[in-house]
Amino acid sequence: MDPNKNNKNKKKKYYDAYGQPVDEYGRPVDKNGIAYADYDEQGNPPQQPQRNTVKKVNASAYGGGKNPADKKPTDKKPVTKKAKRRFPIVRVILVLLVAVIVAVAADVNYLLGLYEYDDTDESSLAANTQDGIMTIALFGVDTRENGDSGTRSDAIMIMSVDPARSSIKLISLMRDSYVEVPGYGKTKLCHAYGYGGAQLMMETINKNFDMDIKEYMTVDFAQMASIIDGVGGVTVTLTEDELEETNKFIDEYCWENDMPTQRIEGTGEQKLNGIQAMTYGRIRKGNTGGDWMRTERQSVVLNQVFSKATGNPVTMLRFLHGLMPNITSSMSKSDFWYMGLRTILHGMPSMDHLRLPLDDEWQYGTTDNGMSVIRFSDSILAQHLHEYIFNDVRPKTADEQ
Repeated sequence: MDPNKNNKNKKKKYYDAYGQPVDEYGRPVDKNGIAYADYDEQGNPPQQPQRNTVKKVNASAYGGGKNPADKKPTDKKPVTKKAKRRFPIVRVILVLLVAVIVAVAADVNYLLGLYEYDDTDESSLAANTQDGIMTIALFGVDTRENGDSGTRSDAIMIMSVDPARSSIKLISLMRDSYVEVPGYGKTKLCHAYGYGGAQLMMETINKNFDMDIKEYMTVDFAQMASIIDGVGGVTVTLTEDELEETNKFIDEYCWENDMPTQRIEGTGEQKLNGIQAMTYGRIRKGNTGGDWMRTERQSVVLNQVFSKATGNPVTMLRFLHGLMPNITSSMSKSDFWYMGLRTILHGMPSMDHLRLPLDDEWQYGTTDNGMSVIRFSDSILAQHLHEYIFNDVRPKTADEQ
């Protein structure tokens, strides 16, 4: 043991030339090291502060072991009542959150069992994804008169889902577009669905516009009302001619379905319910603008429906409750899960819509047999389509440039 170790904490002593003890300032001190100069007028030394002493306790009184007085202090803070209350609340919140997630997942899984699955092509959506972007053809048909036989597609759209950019794009293709339908020659785009259903329609789009779409969803326009009602309706601006034609279709639909009519009361900005919006999106006769304006009206309705559906999870579930029982799709249940999970992991996506061909890139024409069609450049439309979907570049008309 180092003999100087115990002396480190002792006070150093000083002595004068005669060997008498003094402090560090050379003042005489008493036996306790207190300078006489610090004594009071009565000759009493100053009082020393009391030291805290720890009473030694016999270890045997505690059944052996270490003396409690020797226990070292720790940095551990006592748990307060507030902290104790907070942790159970956090657990309750977590349990409720998990319960909600499980309930939503179970509901979605149930809904995915309600649609009609077309297993003609069993390739997966993941395998057909290009640059991480999913492309799906959307068709709106009216089977009230013909059933599934010879039905033409009234609404033709391409939906692209881009998780990396957190966006969904809807591209409307005009139904009277004059295109090459494989096996049937040049005719209207909408005729492809009547000739060969969704598969021939996808083949026609792929051939004419250099796409590689292999998945589709078809919805019966007669069932669109419940889908639109699921998101709380839409708001549109009606002209006098649109009001007249829409109310005519509303009367027809309500009569066929044995229900009271639900006519729209006036022009201008109007909030439409499902039946009203569905019929508004289908009119094209009278002075309502033909196929060009019908496509525009459909895009207004569908864009609002999709925007509302992706606005929050509650509205999304309502939308799915209206949609899933009324669609036919080539997408399997796992495809729907794949698309949904990849999309929401990046947050609720933004919505955008485009109609092709652009306003100044097409013109009405008549075929040799007197059929009214829309003529345009296939290559220019294909270029716009690819730039918009894969490069996120929105094409502009000559007036917009």
